[in-house]
Amino acid sequence: MSEYSRLELRQKRLIVIAFILLFFCILFYGFVKLQISGSEKYFKISVDNSVRQLVQYPVRGTIRDRDGNFLVDNRPSFLISVIPRQITSNTLDTLALLINEPVEDIRSKIRGRYTFRPVIIKRDLSYETVVSLEENRLHLPGVLVEIESKRFYPPGVNSPHIFGYVGEVTREEAQGSDKYEPGELIGKTGLELSFDNELRGIKGLQFVRVDAEGRELGDLGSDRNIRAVPGKDLYLTLDYSFQQFAESLMVDRRGAIVMLNARNGNVLCLVSKPDFDPRLLSGRISPAVWSELQGDTLHPLYSRGVQSTYPPGSTYKLVAAIAALQEKIITPQWENYCPGYFILGRKTIHCWNAKGHGKINLIQAIERSCNVYFFKLGLEIGLDIWSEYSRKFYFGTPTKIDLPNESKGLVPTVEYFNRRYGPDGWTKGNLANLAIGQGELLTTPLQMAQFVMFLANKGIGYTPHLADYLYDKETGKMDYCMPEERHVEGISDEIFQYIREGMLRVVEQGTGRSAFIPGIKVAGKTGTSENPHGDPHSWFIAFAPFDDPEVAIAVIIENGGAGSAVAAPIARMCMEKHFFGHILPRYVAKKDTAAADSLEVPHMIPIDTLIDMQPLEIKPIGNN
Repeated sequence: MSEYSRLELRQKRLIVIAFILLFFCILFYGFVKLQISGSEKYFKISVDNSVRQLVQYPVRGTIRDRDGNFLVDNRPSFLISVIPRQITSNTLDTLALLINEPVEDIRSKIRGRYTFRPVIIKRDLSYETVVSLEENRLHLPGVLVEIESKRFYPPGVNSPHIFGYVGEVTREEAQGSDKYEPGELIGKTGLELSFDNELRGIKGLQFVRVDAEGRELGDLGSDRNIRAVPGKDLYLTLDYSFQQFAESLMVDRRGAIVMLNARNGNVLCLVSKPDFDPRLLSGRISPAVWSELQGDTLHPLYSRGVQSTYPPGSTYKLVAAIAALQEKIITPQWENYCPGYFILGRKTIHCWNAKGHGKINLIQAIERSCNVYFFKLGLEIGLDIWSEYSRKFYFGTPTKIDLPNESKGLVPTVEYFNRRYGPDGWTKGNLANLAIGQGELLTTPLQMAQFVMFLANKGIGYTPHLADYLYDKETGKMDYCMPEERHVEGISDEIFQYIREGMLRVVEQGTGRSAFIPGIKVAGKTGTSENPHGDPHSWFIAFAPFDDPEVAIAVIIENGGAGSAVAAPIARMCMEKHFFGHILPRYVAKKDTAAADSLEVPHMIPIDTLIDMQPLEIKPIGNN
C-alpha cells in the first residue's frame, strides 16, 4: 500500500472517530440534561402523570359577637372541579348536561389552564346533582366532586353591611398572585374583606396516586401531605341582641344608627336600612338575585352608616360655635336678634321658627337651634376658620373603621369653591349655609358619631372599630385589635364644657326634649337637613351620661322630617335599652290631659300610680 493510501485511510479513521466522539458527546449532553439539570422538570411531569395534588381549602374562621354567639358560621357544601390536562371535549359535554351549565361557561373557566391542578367549575351543588355525578364517575375522567364549607347565618342574624359576603376570586384578583387558586372563595365586602387573610386560613396539599385514566388509587403518603390551617375566629364588640333591637327600630325606614362606646371606640351598633338577607349571597350567587339587588332603587347594598354622605343640618352648628369661641370672635354672651328671617343681599333666609327667637345668646341659640343666629355667626367666622375647625374634628377624612369602602365626606374650602364656581362664583350665602350644616358640606353618620365622642370626652376619641380580637384555634392565642387614640388639638376644656352644657339644655328644655331619659343626663343636638329630592332628613346626635360619658350616638332618618320628631326618639330608645335593658314606659294620667299638652320634659310616674293611664305622645318642638 502506498504512502498516500495509508494517509487517506488514517484521515478516514479520524473522521469516523470524530463522528463517534461527537455522537457520544451529544448523547452525554442529553443524559446530563435529562437526568441532572432537567431532573426536577421531568420528575414533575412524571409525578403529574401518576400523582395528583389536591388543594385542601381550610375551614374559614367564624364571626361571633362579644359573648361568643355565632353570627357567621360554616356548613358543608358540595362543589365540582375539573383537571384541565385530563378533561376531554366529550367529557365536558356530558358534565355540562349533568350539572345544567352551558358548556361554553365551563370552557371559559379552564381556558388557558392546561395543568393538573383542579379548577372549580360550580359550587353549592344539590344532593341530586352529586348523586348523578357519582353514578357517572367512570365516564367523567378528570372530574372531581369535593366538599367545602359554605357561610351559614343562624336564624335572626342579618346585618349584611357589617359582615359582608364571600365570592369567587376573579381573574383580575388572581392575576399575578400566587395567593389565590382559580375559583377560590375570598371576602368581597364588609368584615369578610377587611379580615380576609385572617379568616381564610392557610391552604394545604394532599398527594394521591392516580392511574393512566386519572382514577384515584389512594393517598401517596401522609408524610408528604401539607395540612390546611383553619382560619381564625373573629370576635366583635357587638352585643348582637342590642344590634337586633336597634335594627327593629328602623323597620320600613331608610337611614342609619351608629352607637359607639365613648370610652374606647367600640361599635355597639351599626344599622343601615334598607338592607338584604345575607343568605342570598351565601354559596352560589344567582345572577337574577344579584341583578335585582343592584337595580333596587332603595340601594340595599349600600351601607348608609359608613358609605352614605348627607348634609348634617343643625347638628353641625356646634362646630361653628366652637370655632367662634376658641378664636375669640365672640364671647358666650354675644347676643343677636332673630326676627324669624335673615336678609343677605337680595335673598331672605328663614329661620325654622317663623315667629323668631328674639334676642338670644350662644347657649340659647344652641338650645333652640336658631338658624338666624348661626347665619350671622358663620359670616363672622369666615370660611377658612370654619374649614380649619371642621378638619380638627376629622371631618373630610375617613374614620378608619375596620370596614372597607368608607366615604370621607366633604368639607368645602376656599380652594374648593374657587374650583367649582370660580373665584367670583360664590358668595357669603354659601358660608351662611355651611354654618347651619347645609350646602356642599357632607358627612357620614359614622363621622357624626365620632364627632359626638370627641365632644363627650372634651377632645379625646378613638378609632371606631367592630373587631375586638382574633382567636387562633391552633394556638389558643387571642390577638386584640387595639384602637388608635385621637386628640382634637387647640380647643380648651372650658369651651368644650360650654358646648356640652348647651347640648344638655337641648335635651332638658330645648329642641331635643323627646330624647330625655329619667335618671340619665343626656346631651344632644337635633338637626333637619334639607333634601332637594324630597322631605328633609332627620338627624339627632347625643352622648350620655353627661358627667361620665359612656355612649355616643348618631341617628339619621332619610326624609324623616324634623330631628326632634323622629331621630331623637329612636336615639332615646337605643340609650334606654343600653342603660336599662328595655324601653322605659312614658305615661300620663287621662285626667291630666292639660298637663300632658303643656309638659315640657317627658317624665316617669311611679309604677304603683299607673292607674287609668294612657301613653303620652311626645310632640316635636319646632322644626329642628
